[in-house]
Amino acid sequence: MDAQKTAETRWQAAAEQHAGVLDLRGPALRAARARIRGERDQLRETSTHRITRWRALEPALRTELETRGLLREWEPIPEGAQQAGQNLGGTGPYGGAGYTARLCLTLPDALAVPLLRGVYWTNVPHVQALEAWGDRWGTDAASRRAAPAEALAERARTAAQITTTGTILRAALHHTINRTPRT
Repeated sequence: MDAQKTAETRWQAAAEQHAGVLDLRGPALRAARARIRGERDQLRETSTHRITRWRALEPALRTELETRGLLREWEPIPEGAQQAGQNLGGTGPYGGAGYTARLCLTLPDALAVPLLRGVYWTNVPHVQALEAWGDRWGTDAASRRAAPAEALAERARTAAQITTTGTILRAALHHTINRTPRT
């Protein structure tokens, strides 16, 4: 990784010097920088330069989305609707055996859109069921403790059906790190 980073830094400096970016202004400077970025991205795709997080994760994420049936066209998420990470029934990173570390990455639309929309639309029936459960039994801790065991078990089964973007990204990351194909 360090060797790739050093090689990329040297290449970047040489490419900028060759293009004469210090002497360029306006549209000519923007065009030169765009060309250099394009060349750098091609070198990253061929692993000549360091790979970005999303490019390292992309094969496993694409497979994960395909396996779960999410890599397809989805309707847009309705305006004002709950987004991924706001789903009812989740415990969050500090509510049990969740992860506390963050993986920050910017995905291209070809992966981000089906991930976000697919998670939203496949969760709709489960979120609605949790909302109905909350309407009947309450949403605060005291109401939950007062609910009968069968109702709590029903809520737990419904909440377990919720898939989050984090669940999918962690699965892809696991397969990437362990270099295990998704079955």
